[in-house]
Amino acid sequence: MKKTVAILVVLASFITANAQSYYSPFQDRDFDREIINIAGVLIGIFLFTSFFLGIIRLILDGRVKRKMLDKEVSENVVEKYLQPTNTDSKSTAIKWFFVLVCIGLGLTIINLTLPVGIHSIAIMSFSIALSFLGYFYYVKRSEK
Repeated sequence: MKKTVAILVVLASFITANAQSYYSPFQDRDFDREIINIAGVLIGIFLFTSFFLGIIRLILDGRVKRKMLDKEVSENVVEKYLQPTNTDSKSTAIKWFFVLVCIGLGLTIINLTLPVGIHSIAIMSFSIALSFLGYFYYVKRSEK
């Protein structure tokens, strides 16, 4: 308990000592660029790893299915496992196509409307929302 109070007192003293000048990190252009760079790297890593995990999953599922057929597993187990899953690979590919194309368009628009600021986040939000809207209409049309 004493340590917690001591830590809180020290933190409060740092806050009051720093209260002399007003500094907002969002007024600093370098800070904005660093946030955008970090977000871009994280999104890139996510896309890269999810792509390879999807490929590995497809390969391993194919191997398991072949081994099940080779080992002559009972019919009801094979039927249950070989039924198509809810995720259609064509539909997933089209979804990522829509998303990546609209992200590219959003980044192009951001590049044309420099300097980078809060409007850039709005442009990216609208472009990603537009991509999911396009995918929704694609799925709705393909069901007919």
